[in-house]
Amino acid sequence: MNLTEKQLGGWSLLIGTAAVALGYALSPGRGAVDTVPTTNLTDLTLAMARNAALAYTAPIVIIIGALLMLNGILTLRRYAAPVPRLGLLGMALALVLQMVMRGFDYIIVGLGTGALEGDAARSEELLQSALDMQRMVFGLHFTSGVAGSIGTGIMAAGLASRSEPVRLPPALHWVVAALAAASLVVFIAAWHSNRLELALAPVFGAMSVGGFVYMLLLGWGLASSKDGHGSKAEAAA
Repeated sequence: MNLTEKQLGGWSLLIGTAAVALGYALSPGRGAVDTVPTTNLTDLTLAMARNAALAYTAPIVIIIGALLMLNGILTLRRYAAPVPRLGLLGMALALVLQMVMRGFDYIIVGLGTGALEGDAARSEELLQSALDMQRMVFGLHFTSGVAGSIGTGIMAAGLASRSEPVRLPPALHWVVAALAAASLVVFIAAWHSNRLELALAPVFGAMSVGGFVYMLLLGWGLASSKDGHGSKAEAAA
């Protein structure tokens, strides 16, 4: 109750980023469990179905974390300069799409589990339904990835010149802006190739870790802000 708006937003960004990172790391097929090329939708569906308990849990963790991150991003956007605000809008859109996608995952797991346990005819029907839904998620993933990368790049470039309210070193923001541009190129290049996606998997992993660390630093910078709405002084006034 005594947290300022900035502090609440900062801690939301910190905790939410950690939760999203954990959720994706434990996501069957996409994370460290039963990993398959995410462009191979059949293998991805079956990997999710084989690890149903984990596949049902990970989306919930991701959605909760994304909701907290969204609060942190909107709080940062409230206090940032105009250019970072544009980038933060793209990042907020990417987070909303991620939450929608994880909702579809919950249904896909059920269809995949039914396909593994049913008779041949029924299994084929359920698997086809799951694949149709995976294709929808696949399209949303592309939109989310592009919006998130562009948004991160614009936000970081804007914060490099006007770092308020997080006050991180400008050089760090420029590095992140460059990595965001590189990740967008790599993401699009690997989009239609399972082989290329697997070859670039370490690059994707490193960029993801770097992105999560950057978000944690933004969260800490925001949480460390001393002014903002809801402070004790303002409450007393």
